[in-house]
Amino acid sequence: MLTENDVKEELSYAYVHAVASLAQFSCENVRKDRDSIDMQICARGRLHPESTLMSPQLGAQVKASVIEPVPDGSFDFRLTLKNYNDLRQRSMIPRILIVFAMPADPGEWHALSEEALLLRKCAYWCSLLGAPDSQNDKYQVIQISRSNVLTARALRELMVRASREEEISHEA
Repeated sequence: MLTENDVKEELSYAYVHAVASLAQFSCENVRKDRDSIDMQICARGRLHPESTLMSPQLGAQVKASVIEPVPDGSFDFRLTLKNYNDLRQRSMIPRILIVFAMPADPGEWHALSEEALLLRKCAYWCSLLGAPDSQNDKYQVIQISRSNVLTARALRELMVRASREEEISHEA
């Protein structure tokens, strides 16, 4: 039987897979997460006339958490130091952190009927590329903008940036 954290993890993967499919991308789960990447989001072909790379990819560390809305438009998320350090390094495949925000009550995580499958709430993305060293030896609290909702359109824009070999940095 899955634990509550296992269910949260699987629902976060389902959300990312659904958004990637809507953007016409595929997702490949990484079998051994040794590099702080849970899945690769993959495009096929040339995405944009200015693309310099064919079939770009994004690496994603995917997390799920109960997150309460904050008035200033961002929220804090605690990330292990290993994940933080891995995600802030330059790599051949750009990397992003995806955080699936969920209601506190597990009974509200989803709704299922003949008409719809609904996952609550949504996921946000951020890049940690170039982020500063941590002052902590176990974890790093990062701020994630609530304007960075992971939608098909946002994912497509990130993938086009990757196809142009543009950095996706934490300040972008």
